[in-house]
Amino acid sequence: MSVSYPAPPQPIRPVVAPRPGIGIVAFIASAAAVVLGGVGIWVAGFMLGRLVRLTEIPELALGLQEEGWVLLEGQFWEVIERAVGAFVVLVVAWIVHMALAAWGLVQGIVATAMGRGRAWGIAAIVLALFGWLALAWFTQDALLAGLVGNVPFMG
Repeated sequence: MSVSYPAPPQPIRPVVAPRPGIGIVAFIASAAAVVLGGVGIWVAGFMLGRLVRLTEIPELALGLQEEGWVLLEGQFWEVIERAVGAFVVLVVAWIVHMALAAWGLVQGIVATAMGRGRAWGIAAIVLALFGWLALAWFTQDALLAGLVGNVPFMG
């Protein structure tokens, strides 16, 4: 005959709600992606607005004489350098946005799945997935505003 013994007593652990830290960090990463991307795009648009300056247009002061063409060539290369700088800033802004949004998206999915800041995680997912739409719209406005600043100097 076998004797069954009762299970040993188990310690009683209080039920603690999971902490929302992962979801909050995911939301901060997604929000930082939109903010830092927007700032970088604004800087690129501002840099485009400073491509040509009135004091750097030699043909306005010297006409098209021989000295004017030499100055014009130097000014052309300065404008190209500024345009390349604006392009680099724009690309870096989009890369920073992409990296932070990807981090916020993945961490938001983990937070939602684990129940550790589910509401924050969902907000981070939405912001990471749709933040680029606002930045794409803002990119057009910033770059066009910068280029329109050069209109008085063209033709």
